[in-house]
Amino acid sequence: MIAPDTLEWPLRVAGAGLILLALLHVPISRELKWKEEGKRLSPMNESVFHVHTFFVCLILVIMGLPSLLTPQALLEKSMLGKWTAVSWSAFWFIRLYCQWFVYRSDLWKGNPRDTVIHYWFTLVWIYLTTLYGLVAAVQFGWK
Repeated sequence: MIAPDTLEWPLRVAGAGLILLALLHVPISRELKWKEEGKRLSPMNESVFHVHTFFVCLILVIMGLPSLLTPQALLEKSMLGKWTAVSWSAFWFIRLYCQWFVYRSDLWKGNPRDTVIHYWFTLVWIYLTTLYGLVAAVQFGWK
């Protein structure tokens, strides 16, 4: 059986990382020139892009805060805990899938910096998928 208290620090690390990732969207947006790129879109598409980016950051914070501040709440067995753990693990698994099978490889292959970033985020998505999968195991009482 997985001891729930062994997952508290990994959850806190994940929570801090998710909040940091939300905040990193500001320098990322500058690096990728999202404001300038957005001006090339139709006004509707520009608005959708910016609203979706905001909601991605909001979801990162919504996942990050309980992981960072009250990991015990994610580990206490409950129906909501089961739904949360399974949903979050699935979310990060799908994100991991997209990292390899949706993003075009020609955007990072052959570019050392972008290749490092690609592999770094692969590890992050594996960590989050596995961690919330372990939380689900605790929720369901699996060994």
